[in-house]
Amino acid sequence: MKIILYTIITTFSILFFKELELGLFNLGLSWTLSKATPYLLSIVLGALLSITLYKSITLKKVFKVNLSILILLLPFVISFALHPIYQGDFSKNGKVLSQNSYNENTIDNGLMVITIPNCPYCYEAIGRLKTLALRNPELNIEYVVCSSDTNTISTYKKEIDGLFKIRIAKDRNELARVAGGSFPAFVHVKNGKQTYKWSNSQFGVRALDLIEELAGK
Repeated sequence: MKIILYTIITTFSILFFKELELGLFNLGLSWTLSKATPYLLSIVLGALLSITLYKSITLKKVFKVNLSILILLLPFVISFALHPIYQGDFSKNGKVLSQNSYNENTIDNGLMVITIPNCPYCYEAIGRLKTLALRNPELNIEYVVCSSDTNTISTYKKEIDGLFKIRIAKDRNELARVAGGSFPAFVHVKNGKQTYKWSNSQFGVRALDLIEELAGK
């Protein structure tokens, strides 16, 4: 029966939600499509289950409608409960940077990531940056630590494992101002100028897609 088949597919799509997202990403889909597709699939499967159930059961219409609506929503609700969408996950908008009176860039075009020592969010961001670097070998990524002590970057350097540049800031106070006191901050550099900045909560999958698009130009 169709309803059994749809139920099995829905169950597997929920159980292997993250594996599906990763598989789509490895196939070359964008960051946004890879993240959004499992949620969209849960809605489609919910609709198929709902329609099939409505046609196959014998109940009063009001009960059929209510049950169908419940089944329609259930796969997405479960998927969302197990894999919440946090604020910023699909974010793209940051802040335009108009002042470049200081000489901090060592890359002409690419992504500069402003960090501080012993920052869990800065460390966590390295995973995304490594994936970004592997997908876009032509993209210049520079991980800059606002510190005067070179020993403070050893943990970061070990995790980066040579996939992109890491260095101590030339002017840590100035870079901290650019970051707005929020770390990590992701800064797009074009023709040696810092043009655009995202905070950690703004640097979602749509921002990552934009970085990849700009890297290809």
